[in-house]
Amino acid sequence: MQSNFNLFFLLVMSLGMASCGTNKKSQSAMEGKAIMEITTFNINANPMTFAKGDAEVERDFTSKQPGLIKRQSGVDDKGNYVVVVYWESTADADASMSKFMSDASVADYAQMINAPTMKMSRYAIDKTFNAEDSQFVEIMSFDVKSDTDMAKFDALNQRVETDFTGKRKGFSQRLTGVNEAGKQVVAVYWASKASSDAALQPFMEAPIAKEFMQDMEQSSVVMGRYKLDL
Repeated sequence: MQSNFNLFFLLVMSLGMASCGTNKKSQSAMEGKAIMEITTFNINANPMTFAKGDAEVERDFTSKQPGLIKRQSGVDDKGNYVVVVYWESTADADASMSKFMSDASVADYAQMINAPTMKMSRYAIDKTFNAEDSQFVEIMSFDVKSDTDMAKFDALNQRVETDFTGKRKGFSQRLTGVNEAGKQVVAVYWASKASSDAALQPFMEAPIAKEFMQDMEQSSVVMGRYKLDL
């Protein structure tokens, strides 16, 4: 278990250093904006044991960090996990990460995570999280094609909500964001998995969705659908 903890430590620290290094090169992309931090991983523990540990980390560590807006945990149908944390700024997210590995309350939790499977990304988002009552989230990240007119793409991205997604039963909130490298993220919150399921196929068939997806580099698309609150 100790070797796994050491690997987890090195991975988290490398993610933190990479994030800081990128910020210095292009601070304007994230500066002054709220941050969505997404971490995906598999676990080495019983799901119930992990859920207990996850709740303890939120209570004893994350909830006490300055700049925290919201922390959520979820799992998909295949047992893949996600933790989504919203911060007021990149500085708040960086400060929390620096404290994380030295805090005794997270050691047991870290050992339950399969470190080689862990991936973390941060995005500057377009509005404040307010989907408090949602029980399900879809998260899609992707690169846009190099010849994309970003002004038109951003307008189209917002129209996906106003013309389609926001009109579906059970819709709660749609958040969009971008990181320093230009990778995009869309997180759609729903009242339940059933609401998400009911909207998924009609979305794929909608003309505006097809137009939206034409601008994506298809090989870069990563989609996750997670039930929240472990």
